[in-house]
Amino acid sequence: MVSSCGRQVTPNRSSGGGSGIPAGYLQVKFRVTTGFDFVNYRYVMIFNTSGDGKTPYPNGTTTNFQGYSFAIIVGGGSGTGGLMPQPQFVQYFRQPGTTLPPEPETINYTPQQLLYIPDSNGLNTEFTIQFQRLLASGYSSVATPAPSTSPSASPSASPSASPSASPSASPSASPSASPGASPSPGIVSSTWLFNFFTTDPSLNPLDSLGLGGAQDISFSSPVLDTTTPFDITVTVPAGATQASNPLAQIYGGELTNSP
Repeated sequence: MVSSCGRQVTPNRSSGGGSGIPAGYLQVKFRVTTGFDFVNYRYVMIFNTSGDGKTPYPNGTTTNFQGYSFAIIVGGGSGTGGLMPQPQFVQYFRQPGTTLPPEPETINYTPQQLLYIPDSNGLNTEFTIQFQRLLASGYSSVATPAPSTSPSASPSASPSASPSASPSASPSASPSASPGASPSPGIVSSTWLFNFFTTDPSLNPLDSLGLGGAQDISFSSPVLDTTTPFDITVTVPAGATQASNPLAQIYGGELTNSP
């Protein structure tokens, strides 16, 4: 259990969102309490782009993976101490007309489509991801074919290499690395919802933005209207149940949009 003075549930909004960010991009800052361990933990930004109004929660098996549209997963890097992870962009596709868990599909991207900035605050408690929102459309948005292997520099430690081990942040089906095997992308709404998770390498949840941590179902995501500029800050509420290891504890984050 960790609490910190000044944490809040209600997001702060700024009218100046989108400044310095290319049009059509979303910038996400992921903040932790102490520091990062990219070898033993994964840091996950998950989004719901369906427009159904459902916040994605960390233990997906209890909610049938509601709100799982795509996730950006950071961890499992090949650098010394795992300090240089290669972010993964994973799309979740549910077969139409079924209630089966969605299938994770790894999306390839170009350096222009997704930028990863490690230690973006100089304190080793924040990294920044800036990505083109078009990636949320799935394989049809990718400028180059997906590789035959995972984009992670270390597949053996990558969450995409063994999502079947996770009952939570990822469904049981293995992701496809081939765009030819990918289903057509679904409709992407202009209003998105989100959550942040930390997990183990098998994507079992350890923490989230809500009071209940790994088992939280209370967090209500702010609505991200991607047609407007915004700058939204979220922090984990005081007194929240969090991961036992401080390196897996989420502090909060910031999302800035440029229409």
